Amino acid sequence: MTLDIIISLLCEIISTSENNLSRKTPLTPEYDIEPIDIAKLMIEIEKRFEVTIHDEDVHTFQTVNDVVKYVDTLIAE
Repeated sequence: MTLDIIISLLCEIISTSENNLSRKTPLTPEYDIEPIDIAKLMIEIEKRFEVTIHDEDVHTFQTVNDVVKYVDTLIAE
């Protein structure tokens, strides 16, 4: 569920189809994901899941799955 929501949010931000993203998608410009898009994604995740994502953790996210695992951990707390 978390994965589906995060992919949906990211698709809206970068204007692409959900078919173009997966758990393994790198959060890089090669996939049309710029740093500003990641910042927007973090804001949307915080709103949607009512969590706080620490700025120092964001730079550790390499793939969509990294974000999903992080959010799942926050939700479990």
